[in-house]
Amino acid sequence: MENRNKDHNRILILADFSEGNQAAVDFAMNYLFTEGSKICFIQTWQKPSYGASMVRDLTPILKDISNRELQALKADAVKNYQVNHSDIDLLSYEGELTEFFNTETYKQHSWQVVFALNELHNDLHFNPRFKNIIASVNQPLYVLNNCKPWANVKSIYISNSNSKVSESILVPLQKICTNQKCKFHIGLDINDISIHDKAKLVKLYSASCHDATLRFENLTKNHKPDLTRNDCMLWIYNEKKTEFEEKNLISYFDKWFVKSKGITVGNF
Repeated sequence: MENRNKDHNRILILADFSEGNQAAVDFAMNYLFTEGSKICFIQTWQKPSYGASMVRDLTPILKDISNRELQALKADAVKNYQVNHSDIDLLSYEGELTEFFNTETYKQHSWQVVFALNELHNDLHFNPRFKNIIASVNQPLYVLNNCKPWANVKSIYISNSNSKVSESILVPLQKICTNQKCKFHIGLDINDISIHDKAKLVKLYSASCHDATLRFENLTKNHKPDLTRNDCMLWIYNEKKTEFEEKNLISYFDKWFVKSKGITVGNF
């Protein structure tokens, strides 16, 4: 983190998850965007792995589709929110999304990463793409589940596996508490955090989430979401995620199906 450029509040919206993009943009603009922020929409595309003629013929088409979809997202954001064209960057990235998280473009900056899923309780046992994204981000991560644009978040799950909090998540928490009432479930790994550090975390979250319903839970046991069809839930991850945290969120995503580029149902 020491080498990251912190001159701007940079928000990275993963536009591969097309059905949740409006909810992700709305959340980012309402709770993450501040004066001087820079927003980046990223969408991935890949060359077909068939023959030379297929690659030659389809590559410019696929790249053009990605660029047009990103331009449409930018136009909607400028139209619906008080944001300038210059505040939004577009990145059409050739390759897997997880590969981007290893590039200097990503690693040299501090980001707040956002994406939204728009499906609930589908019969998928495991999706390795989620595992790779969660493990690769390694910066503050906001995942919206079953949320419609402009809808209130009913429950927030925060995973905190060590004694520190990513400072960038505290301002959004304060804004959410100011605008709506919701339940906060904060998972702490009580086995690895001292009583003193736990008390500091409780005090810090309580100050940021005043007038909200806070519930501190054992991350390894009780920190599991229980959604109904109408619930809009937000999962917030601090910068550092333990292996257990990743498995906990992945097991939750096992119930979700996301219509995203690069995912083939039944044959990942």
